[in-house]
Amino acid sequence: MSEEKITPVSKAVLAAVFFTVIVMRGPITEIGALADEMMKALDIGYAAYGFLSALPIGCFGLFCAVAPALTKRFGLTGVVLGALGAILLGSAGRLVFYYPSMLFATALIGIGVALLNVVMPVVLRKYFPNNIALTMGVFTGLIGFSGSIGAYFSVPLFQWGEGLFAPLFLWVVLALIPLALWLSEKKASEAMVSAEGIDFSILKKPLTWAVILTMGMQSLTIYTTVSWLPSILSTLGFDPSKAGLGSAVFLLVSAPASILTAQFIACVKGERNASVIMTISFLAGIFFWLQGGTLSYLGCVLAGIPQGITFSLAMILMAQKTKTLSELLMISTLAQGIGYVLAALGPFVCGLLYHGDGNWTGVAAFTSGAVLLWGFSAFYAFGTTKKLFDR
Repeated sequence: MSEEKITPVSKAVLAAVFFTVIVMRGPITEIGALADEMMKALDIGYAAYGFLSALPIGCFGLFCAVAPALTKRFGLTGVVLGALGAILLGSAGRLVFYYPSMLFATALIGIGVALLNVVMPVVLRKYFPNNIALTMGVFTGLIGFSGSIGAYFSVPLFQWGEGLFAPLFLWVVLALIPLALWLSEKKASEAMVSAEGIDFSILKKPLTWAVILTMGMQSLTIYTTVSWLPSILSTLGFDPSKAGLGSAVFLLVSAPASILTAQFIACVKGERNASVIMTISFLAGIFFWLQGGTLSYLGCVLAGIPQGITFSLAMILMAQKTKTLSELLMISTLAQGIGYVLAALGPFVCGLLYHGDGNWTGVAAFTSGAVLLWGFSAFYAFGTTKKLFDR
């Protein structure tokens, strides 16, 4: 696999990267804030809504595998353009309120984001190779910001537009911006790294599975939360706007936490200590979610901070355990592919566990188990000096 020299960062590329990351979560997190309205508009129940919520995360896992081949054929920027096109088409398709077409449009968004999930860490390491912890922290912070836009602005836009059109149309507009920026960049068609087939033999290593679970379990917790937290808060007496605010707080505090991951690691003297502290904080957050009132918002903060840091740690771990861009592309594909398939179980399983009776014990226990599995996996992976592709 060939590596190329570091490419200078133009203002156009910097802006394109920024706005690309902005559409990597918001089109998905907005659904949780509009759960009741979506179920009414589509005439579906909790199980069908759970499947709709899980669908894009399942696409994250299933379509990660094609990223290396597409990168080899079209280059990283070419894949980014195709991914943004899929997100744009999917966002436009969701303006049709018919469950089968909503599923298809949501799948398109999931496919687009799946490709971006794999290639954007490689793009960032290519352009910003000197401070991986800070770069990945800013990247995951912006992803958290994207999610908070979807969670927070959906209800106000719904109320302003008196329907689902306005919040859904927002992402049609936001997807157009980075697509236009990449198309205007003269070097957009250049490939930055070549890719070959995935070396599945590394799946025999415990370290590989620790990396996969570190990625997968943080994904499961975030998508389970954004899909169901507004409904949890609604049953505790919050009105739709305040319930959506809970998800927005969860996502919004994760953004600065992500950006400050490098400083936090230094403060607590290592990634392993950071993993333990964040696991405890997230578990406390789940407990306080269920208490109602101000304590529920405290839970959003206690869970939101580790959500941002756990995502950054997952990205840092993948970068630490690889030596080249091509190796990073390979483990990004595997970890996010398998990890997001596991993560897709979260919203769907919770849809099966919850029966509309206001009892969220099963959902809380399931999410807590995922948090513990993340903690054990990260603690193990950061404790070894081995690289994934060492022979």
